[in-house]
Amino acid sequence: MKYKALVTGKNNSIIDDFFVHMDTNFEVMSTSTRFGDIIRHIKYFDPDVFIYCLSGETPDNLRQMNNIKHNLAPTRIPFVLVGSKEECDEFEKFAVNVANMVLVKPYTANSIQEKILNFLDERQEYVQAYRSRPDDQNDMNDQNDKKNKKTKKDKKSTTVPADIDSLKNALSSLEAALSSPSDTSESNQKIDSKETAVSETAERKHILVVDDDPVMLKVLKEQLHDDYDVATAISGKIALKFLERKKTDLILLDYEMPEESGPVVMEKIRARDSVKDIPIVFLTGVSEREKITEALALKPQSYLLKPVDREKLMKVITDVIG
Repeated sequence: MKYKALVTGKNNSIIDDFFVHMDTNFEVMSTSTRFGDIIRHIKYFDPDVFIYCLSGETPDNLRQMNNIKHNLAPTRIPFVLVGSKEECDEFEKFAVNVANMVLVKPYTANSIQEKILNFLDERQEYVQAYRSRPDDQNDMNDQNDKKNKKTKKDKKSTTVPADIDSLKNALSSLEAALSSPSDTSESNQKIDSKETAVSETAERKHILVVDDDPVMLKVLKEQLHDDYDVATAISGKIALKFLERKKTDLILLDYEMPEESGPVVMEKIRARDSVKDIPIVFLTGVSEREKITEALALKPQSYLLKPVDREKLMKVITDVIG
């Protein structure tokens, strides 16, 4: 299970760690320190935890965390504070009793991850235990009835393949086994080999989406996650760090980004032997012929105009990696 983490603050190195080193356990979205942006992303992303990474924050930014906490309270989303002792003490002056958990330097990415995971796991167990606590014996009986029904439903669901194609393949294997004159063990071997083949063909390909707009990352991930494994990076720097440790089959790369543009990131990728052959598709909000010509001159596998049409997106991806 991945926890959804909404991160903010000016400590970019810690925020980068969440995207690069903690993406196995966290689905991460970053937001600015503006009150309006934070509130919109809380509503849009619906995180399991809100994390403030401190580094030279202004008093106004710290004061507004009181209002952020007020908005988090009804949803029971915990507030985690990360920073040096001095930064955390300064935070407490302006936002008293706002943080549910405080992580003070020195720390590593692994230690931050472990402590937050333990905190969230324990919190979830407590909430589940509290909600399942019966007020009287009748409530307990109702709980048991619901639990038994759920158990029966779960047992029943485990016999059903995950999708229609799997169901058809399973039925075909069963029919072949029943019609075969061979003995039971031989039929089982055929079914096993068929299931193995289905498992091998069901392996999902991986796509890395690189865009400086968190909303665009969210939209593209929603469009792709049913068919592909998807990772997101909010900058070229984070994308390059990701590629140092993990593999991907395709990169969807924003053409115009601050600090390092899409072409600059593409040039760096092509300069690395280990990743230079990964297909790249540009995403661009610019429709002028001159800009498109510039993009195509870099020889990407394709390009797509924003806002991205899902049908065109899926067709391009299918043409490039299947």
